[in-house]
Amino acid sequence: MVSIGLVILLALSLVLFLRQQKDIERRIASQRDVPRENLLPRNYKSFTDVEKTLWAAVQQQKPSTAWEDVRFTGQEPEFQIVQDYVRGVREDFRRGHRIFGQVIIHSPEMRLFAQLEWQRVKIELAYYKWCALACIRLRTVGISIHDLRQVTDIVATLSYRVRSMLDRLENSGNVKFVDSILRQS
Repeated sequence: MVSIGLVILLALSLVLFLRQQKDIERRIASQRDVPRENLLPRNYKSFTDVEKTLWAAVQQQKPSTAWEDVRFTGQEPEFQIVQDYVRGVREDFRRGHRIFGQVIIHSPEMRLFAQLEWQRVKIELAYYKWCALACIRLRTVGISIHDLRQVTDIVATLSYRVRSMLDRLENSGNVKFVDSILRQS
């Protein structure tokens, strides 16, 4: 009985693995013709535009409200703006995380590998903590602009680290290597 369960578990794991590999191949194939600058995280940069749009909408509805006290819930019309922005920031994080992982895998020294992996883990833990907190607040009292700013700062930090690593690699004459990392991640 236990062996049948293990066989089923192994078969499900194999199906999941093959599905993930197909998804990766599909994503890489779809990115072949994408300009290089679009392969880097970029949605987090629109935070100021999103903040201005939300501020204008809040001032039309409740002109005397303090900006830091405003919370966006699912019932408000501005919620779609918040949702689209969060979706873009999540995609930025995934993209930056994949690129960071590729750079770490190809790092030449073990000491450098450990340092880069530790940086990535710290950023990842902070990101998931704030995302979980934002999801909880979204379902209860509403998400604040402070929560959005925190998630944006974390993704901006990750993007900065990714860009600085890629710039160093390019400046050392590894332009083809950087292109292959961007295309494979």
